[in-house]
Amino acid sequence: MRKPRRYQSIAALALLAVVSACSSGGGDGTSAAAGEGDLDAAQARIDEFSQPPTFEPPGEPFDAAAALEGRTIASVPVNSAIDFTQFYREAAERIADEVGFEFTTWQNQGRPSEWGQGIQAAISDDADAIELFAGIDPTQVSPQMVAAEDAGIPVISTDGYDIEQEPDESLDAAVNCPCSEAARIMADWVAVQTEGSGRALVLTSSDIKPSAAAEEAFQDEFSTVCPGCEVDYIDVPSADWATRILPQVQSELVANPDIDYVLPVYDTMSIWVTQAIVQAGRQDSVRIATYNGTPSILELMGESDLIEMNVGQSNDWMAHVTMDQVMRTVAGLETNPDATWPLYIWTRDNLEEAGSPPSDSQGYGEEYQDGFRTLWGLS
Repeated sequence: MRKPRRYQSIAALALLAVVSACSSGGGDGTSAAAGEGDLDAAQARIDEFSQPPTFEPPGEPFDAAAALEGRTIASVPVNSAIDFTQFYREAAERIADEVGFEFTTWQNQGRPSEWGQGIQAAISDDADAIELFAGIDPTQVSPQMVAAEDAGIPVISTDGYDIEQEPDESLDAAVNCPCSEAARIMADWVAVQTEGSGRALVLTSSDIKPSAAAEEAFQDEFSTVCPGCEVDYIDVPSADWATRILPQVQSELVANPDIDYVLPVYDTMSIWVTQAIVQAGRQDSVRIATYNGTPSILELMGESDLIEMNVGQSNDWMAHVTMDQVMRTVAGLETNPDATWPLYIWTRDNLEEAGSPPSDSQGYGEEYQDGFRTLWGLS
């Protein structure tokens, strides 16, 4: 396992990356509703997401090159410096080059004032669409949202809401994350691995909007598949991950020796969770199941057996889905409110598919790339 010091630079940049991606919890070892759990249903879901994802067109075919010729899509990410947004930007730029439009990214360090400046710059540059990427809340940039509407420029949100949430009405379209689906898979994993009698510690972040939907999914899924499981919740705001996760998780592990699993809703949290497990002396009895498939965390997973499962997502696939919806918006075509990207379970059994070292999007297949090219009339 890597030494904690090696993670400091990754951690500093990654805190906001996960807004890819659950809400304040509360509970001290409360058990799910009484009754017999459906472990067969839990195993079925695990089996489903253990298969490489397949491509499903999010809409009807259209001539993307004709619709986007000479157009500009301006992206305002939550923080342009973090790996997550850089991976996404590179994927979106490749798509823009192939289709024939311009994709720009507003450089910022994650401050709401900078997001507003980015939107205003896009308006001044006569952009044809503005993307808010990875968790920017439109209410935090309300004056600029009004200005974009007055200028007739549509605004689209990517990865700012969960598929179970209703996006802000000021948005023209949204491509939402499957965070709640990932939460259900994590609950299923615990249910199956503990044969319906485990105790889990869930880490959420209430300042990240999809977190509330993820926590609801945890509660619902545990009550269905593992009513005999006990589940505790800790809410740690993203700005406090580096200072609060380790001591709080360590304290919970010492106080509750029956905890089998720690479930960080976003896998970057695992940096500090792994340290907490070791410092609590629980490395022989506690495992981690988490979500996002961040390359640095997949690499950690290959080096340590503490991270047992990671529900991954491809940022390249995310970019394809999002650019599809943005292009449809610019072209005046109907968008798909249910459009999202798929999930794939990573374990040490299939981790080599992610590459060595793991890459951002390797291992999810190439079918979707060909599928989108056909959808857009490029092949």
